Amino acid sequence: MTNPKIENKGKSVNHQFDYFRASLEAERCLSCYDPPCRKSCPASIPIPDFIRSIRSGNIQYAAKLIREANPLAAVCGTVCPEEIFCQNRCTRKSIDEPIKIRELHSYATQFEVEYSMIEYPVESRIAIIGSGPAGLTCAIKLAEKGLGAVIFEQSDQPGGVPASSIPQFRLSDDVINSDLDYAKGLGVEFKLSAKIDNPQVLLNDYNAVFIATGLPQGRTVNIPGENLPEVMTALSFLEEARLGKCEFLKSKKVIIIGGGNVSLDVAAAAANEGASEVHLVYRRGPIEMKVWKSELEEAQNRGVIIDFLTSPVEYKAESGKLSSVTCIRTQLTEKLDSSGRRIPETIPGTEFSIPADLAITAIGLTSDYMKEIKVNSDLSTSVAGIFAGGDWARGEGTIVESVRDGKLAADSITTYVKDKQR
Repeated sequence: MTNPKIENKGKSVNHQFDYFRASLEAERCLSCYDPPCRKSCPASIPIPDFIRSIRSGNIQYAAKLIREANPLAAVCGTVCPEEIFCQNRCTRKSIDEPIKIRELHSYATQFEVEYSMIEYPVESRIAIIGSGPAGLTCAIKLAEKGLGAVIFEQSDQPGGVPASSIPQFRLSDDVINSDLDYAKGLGVEFKLSAKIDNPQVLLNDYNAVFIATGLPQGRTVNIPGENLPEVMTALSFLEEARLGKCEFLKSKKVIIIGGGNVSLDVAAAAANEGASEVHLVYRRGPIEMKVWKSELEEAQNRGVIIDFLTSPVEYKAESGKLSSVTCIRTQLTEKLDSSGRRIPETIPGTEFSIPADLAITAIGLTSDYMKEIKVNSDLSTSVAGIFAGGDWARGEGTIVESVRDGKLAADSITTYVKDKQR
């Protein structure tokens, strides 16, 4: 096999593979007849097909296959948790170890053919509220079907959580812009700083509306001292960290309350910003911590201390500033919660303090946007002409699951619009 003479488009990504390593890894693929990797990919990427294209040297075609299935090809090639999706189901792991599918995906997208504006005949216009993974995917798929897509984004930059909250050391602006440029090349229109309070109003000017606002509010633990200025939510912190506004953390002590992937992102970002000590306080044990192995290793490699079986009781202040977090030890009972995990209870008399200059709550996300609207399985809703998907409709999930929602919504919206035009 010869090295294909194609140009790397120069996306700023820390790719693990060069041509030689990608070729060797692609050779390991068994090209399963009924590939479990593809079945477990929420975006339904034809994984054996694009790997076969890499193996044959046709890397641009591999990139095309990926992009056709996943409009957020660049972002997902960088941060998709392959360990819980495709790689976890790889047949090869029964022989030695699974194929590094995401790394091959990322490698292929470097060589994507430059895309330019594609003129599609626009018969209808669809309004999309939110420019995160679900909204952006839906807009792209609608544009490919010949429907005009207009995205209303309340912030001053498009891209949703990937662009605002995932740390720069995990996901660069160049990667995000690659997917945004693809959407713009299809004619997707972006209206920034455009907050939509009532989506039904948009039905006066648009044939349908897709709600993909995500979950913009952080949950709180409701303990004394929560209103101190040094206590903030995970999303607020991650947004500041991504914008480079956390220089004040150098040599500071940080405590994060939580136990999910977002809390690990926060912990890793705090350590990356120069915090002298980072504690992650989690009320359950390591077995109950439902996180991705890669995220956990990232945080631990940065020196994050995880205090298991520990719950916060109070944020303590001195001279009006946070000085410590009072915690209490917990133990797991035999009772199970809705997720099947054992419910923790506090152990009286085990209170202790952890010094802290900043405390960050990362115990989940929520939204109070249009709660009265109910979502159906095809992502249509209880309001005719309005569709909804992504985290807002489904609850907290992954980027690639939002991609799946965006694709499904585009199909449902297309059917709805065509039926109305008959």
